[in-house]
Formats: sequence, structure tokens, C-alpha cells
Amino acid sequence: MKNLLLFLMIAPMTACVVGQTRFKAQQDEAAAQKRRADELDAKLAASKQEAQKVSLDLKAAGEELASAQTSNKDLQQALDAKKGELSQKVSELIKERDALVRKAAAAEAAKAAEVAQVKKSYEDLTSGLKSEIAAGEIKITQLQGRLTVNLVDRILFDSGKAEVKNAGKAVLDKLGGILNTVADKNIRIEGHTDDKPITGELLAKYPSNWELSTARATAVARYLQDRAKVDPARLVAAGYGEFKPVASNETPESRALNRRIEIVLVPRD
Repeated sequence: MKNLLLFLMIAPMTACVVGQTRFKAQQDEAAAQKRRADELDAKLAASKQEAQKVSLDLKAAGEELASAQTSNKDLQQALDAKKGELSQKVSELIKERDALVRKAAAAEAAKAAEVAQVKKSYEDLTSGLKSEIAAGEIKITQLQGRLTVNLVDRILFDSGKAEVKNAGKAVLDKLGGILNTVADKNIRIEGHTDDKPITGELLAKYPSNWELSTARATAVARYLQDRAKVDPARLVAAGYGEFKPVASNETPESRALNRRIEIVLVPRD
């Protein structure tokens, strides 16, 4: 009976202790669950922040990519325009080069034709004036496409005079016929004297060798115009006096070389 009473007294106490133990375990479990939940919430918040950061980075990257694509498009357009300009420039340079090549070829052909014409004129002159050349009265030179006919004064003029004499007229008739075949050249007629000054009665007509040399050159030009029918627009008469000698003037022979008429073929303007 006593044992039963003792049991009845102890049982409630034991149940109370067990209940308390279970309640505390449940509290501990609830606290642990709450801590786990808080940790998960913290991780979730961190994940959201990271996701937001990634989203912002992606947006910035997208904007940067779009900007780069726009810039690349602009650069490509600029490059295409530059290529077009360079292509046009190359085309123009090629055309210019081809034009220069054609011009050079034409100039070369013209030069060759001119040299051939001068050579033919030289051959015609030397053939037509053989006797005068042999007599030393005429000298014909061909140098770098320039043709010069040198006539000593005695074949054309008497001493101290500027009127063409008959022997000179015959020479100028031959010369004029040949000069008319060289239509692309002007004809410069140069009068030259020795260094002996004009004296005596001639001073009234020719105060110096300037006047005498110029009068002789003009007389030859007038004869070629009037008798040989050379176009006067091609004729130029000039007097150089004694100032362009070809010899020393120290002997009668050298002075005779300086007294001359030179007929020079020069390109037309």
C-alpha cells in the first residue's frame, strides 16, 4: 500500500520532469531552426545583392558592347570612306601617270622628228651649197638640234657696204628655197664684224659696227622675204657688231672669220 502511494507521488513528478525536458528540447530545436532560417535569409539577401551586382555588371557590359558596336560601325564607315578616297586618288594618279607617259612618248617622238628634220635640212643645205662650202665661203654646223649657216661677209657684201651683191644673191636664192622647207623654225639672221672701227666717209652712214652689222642682217632678211618668199613672221634680224667674235682679231685671217652673217634656225614660239 505504501509502495503504491509512493508510486503515485513519484509518477507525477517524473512526468513533470520529462515534460520539462521535452519542452526544453523543443525550445532548443526551435531556436536552432530560427538560427538556420536567419542564416538562410542572410545568404538569400547576399545572393540577391550578388545577383543585382551581376545584373548591373551585365547591363554595363551590354551598354559598353553596344557603344563598342556603334563605334566599330562608325570606324568601319570611316574606313570605307577612306578606302574610297584612296581608290579615287590611286585612279587619278594612274591616269596622271598614263598621261605623262603619253606626253613623254609624244615629246620623244616630236624630238626625234625634229632631229630628223634638222638632219634633212643639214643634208639639203650641204648638198645645195657644195661649191660655196668647198670654197670656204659657207660653213654649216649642226649641234644639239640647232642648225647654223655661217656665211663670210665677202660672199654677200663689198667692204664697208650693206647691199647684197650678185654673188650673194645667188647664194641666198639657194638658201631661201631650203629654208622654206623648214616651216617649223624661225630664222635668226645675225650680223657680225671684226673689231676695226668705222672710219672715213662711212661714219656718216654707219657710226659704229653696231649699225653696219645690223644693216647687213636686215638686208639679208629683206632679200629672203622679197626674193625667196620666206615668211617674214619667221625672220629676225640682229646686229652684234664686234662683240661676238669667233677668232682673235689679231691677224687679217682671223678678222675675216669674224666678219660674217650667221643664219640660225631656232624653234618657233
